[in-house]
Amino acid sequence: MEQVIAIIGPTAVGKTALSFALAEYFHTELISGDAYQIYRHMNIGTAKPTADELQRYRHYLIDIAEPGESYSAATFCQMADAAIHEINKKHTIPILVGGTGLYVQSLLEGYQFGASHADETARQDAKKAIQSFTTEELQSYIIAQTDWQPADWHELLANTNRLVRLMTAIHMGEGRQFVRATKADGLVYQAYVIGLSLPREVLYARIEKRIDMMLEAGWIDEVQQLLAQGISTDCQAMKAIGYQELAAYLQGTMPLELAVAQIKKRTRHFAKRQLTWYRRMPYIHWFEKNNYPSEDALIADVIHHIPFTKERI
Repeated sequence: MEQVIAIIGPTAVGKTALSFALAEYFHTELISGDAYQIYRHMNIGTAKPTADELQRYRHYLIDIAEPGESYSAATFCQMADAAIHEINKKHTIPILVGGTGLYVQSLLEGYQFGASHADETARQDAKKAIQSFTTEELQSYIIAQTDWQPADWHELLANTNRLVRLMTAIHMGEGRQFVRATKADGLVYQAYVIGLSLPREVLYARIEKRIDMMLEAGWIDEVQQLLAQGISTDCQAMKAIGYQELAAYLQGTMPLELAVAQIKKRTRHFAKRQLTWYRRMPYIHWFEKNNYPSEDALIADVIHHIPFTKERI
């Protein structure tokens, strides 16, 4: 069974710093488990590693798509599995760094996304059907057609690509199959899954500080460049928190102060939803960062608990 170390936790908790330390220790490479870091030209708002960091530590699944392209959990699982296999062949253990719970859980638990491929006509029909419902009607329809209720409606409704694929599957009579993607019995990798946590007030303070730093680093200019390239605010990539708000500011429909407040609010809510999602994953080994006097102490304890050695094979 192939091996992988995964680092999960809410946004702004410090996953990246730990991932670099483990990459140094194991002399290995990293795999991004983030739904938006795949997109080129979206660096600041997705908290992507810097150019220097990307050069120092090899990352898979970063900067592999243009903002107008779609991406899915199924695509991620295929690509991440191939990366894990490639890195394991080098006799090293990859470090998976993820904040998108669906992606990481689907990969580790071996979900198989088996609904039939739909053509563009079917996708357009699905989009029209979605637009014909109110939010409440759409939720009721999905429940009725699939006998399933998402743990996080907000995440599903915000993920336009996944919602269209779900509606297409329903129209094809495969709605139940789509939402109950079959999975293996247990984890499909020999995985050690690290969870980082912080007290809520500490985490929220870090979130607000990071957003302020992103704005100072030129996030508004980044969004302006995307709009100048003709990237639609309705595309999947622009669903990343903050991009639509800053686009609204640039287009003159929202004051900057309100846009920033909404970004911070949405990010806090996102962090809360991430923690809710991770409760589905009982195999996570949690590390409370506030219990350590320093980042080095945390790193040392994490390494002590990882059941793999540098000499994996």
